[in-house]
Amino acid sequence: MQQNNGGNLMSAIEAAKTFGRFYCKVISANDVDLTGGHQAGIYIAKQAWNIFFEKKGKKGENKDKFIKIYIDGYIPFDSRVIYYGKGTRNEYRLTRFWNQSPFHKEEQVGNLIIFIPVDQENFKVWILDTEEEIELFLNTFSLSMMENHAVYDEGNIKDIDLSEKIEQEIEKVAALFHDFPETVQLAETARTVHKRVYKKKSFSPDQILLEWVKTEYNVFRAIEKNVYKDYLTIPFNDLETLITVANSVLNRRKSRAGKSLEHHVDFLLTSFNIPFSHPGKSEGNKKPDFLFPSNEAYANFSFPEKDLIFLGVKTTCKDRWRQILNEADRIKEKHLLTLQQGISPNQLEEMETEKVTLVVPKPYHSFYPATYQHKLWTIEKFIRFAEEKYK
Repeated sequence: MQQNNGGNLMSAIEAAKTFGRFYCKVISANDVDLTGGHQAGIYIAKQAWNIFFEKKGKKGENKDKFIKIYIDGYIPFDSRVIYYGKGTRNEYRLTRFWNQSPFHKEEQVGNLIIFIPVDQENFKVWILDTEEEIELFLNTFSLSMMENHAVYDEGNIKDIDLSEKIEQEIEKVAALFHDFPETVQLAETARTVHKRVYKKKSFSPDQILLEWVKTEYNVFRAIEKNVYKDYLTIPFNDLETLITVANSVLNRRKSRAGKSLEHHVDFLLTSFNIPFSHPGKSEGNKKPDFLFPSNEAYANFSFPEKDLIFLGVKTTCKDRWRQILNEADRIKEKHLLTLQQGISPNQLEEMETEKVTLVVPKPYHSFYPATYQHKLWTIEKFIRFAEEKYK
């Protein structure tokens, strides 16, 4: 069972603004017991300890407390927050949630769960289950879910762990911008910053793509702070100006996220000398994200279909994966590169039926149900696949 959409999203945003503190995370297969592990309950990131406890957990000790969960339209119920510090464990979990909540837990993989503390014992909880809802919530608070979670505390955000060195470099670069660069320039800036800091370190294709996207997110956030600094110190004279600026901020956040991943994938593929067209062009006015080896090869019916590759690129693909199905009729088996952190077994089965292969950065494979992880491709595997075809 899901909460009603629309009103559900707006009530979550309003509550988050009103109380000013929350913890949110993308629900992984591990959180709903689909990985074959023995850990029970929803994993809570260590950075969120102060959302649930007054004092941080101490290694060598276990501690727990009961909290009351409030979900709109349902009877409140008790859950238990536990810190496991004994033995080799050092983690926080929320138990006794799924068996009392109105949700079918297996269907929640890939959804966003939000915990808002009213006080130390009472928590409002929302689960957002569509990409539009999730993106609007995250964009409203300028959150990245690259690490699968975010802590928002009176405007302070903990969501991406970066070294002090790269944070300093980002601050220096952001100060040079007095307006927002084009998305392609922003992506280039992020890669330049990353290379400057990590010039001696080597990364796999899976790691470097995630590194670039994380860096870009922080570069954008720093530029945004710089560009809008006057609005943060000078009060708005009228409501219309406030609404106009707020809408402008949201729209820019959305448009950047939509193009960011494509720019980085383009650069990565080019660095391996793989031939492709971006954007692609197939039947009519359709524009697949990437066609291999070229749009000309796709249009040439004497070019063997088995040597054509389709690659869709979507930051998230819980709902949007179906958009790629009719984007290149000559290519029956399609590849979709995504940063989606887990999808429910039902959706994965649907994708398999439609001959869609997910290409997911290796570090995110563990967020998927155990029975499906071996079917996921890494970015490195896709690159080797394309290299072998066109070498």
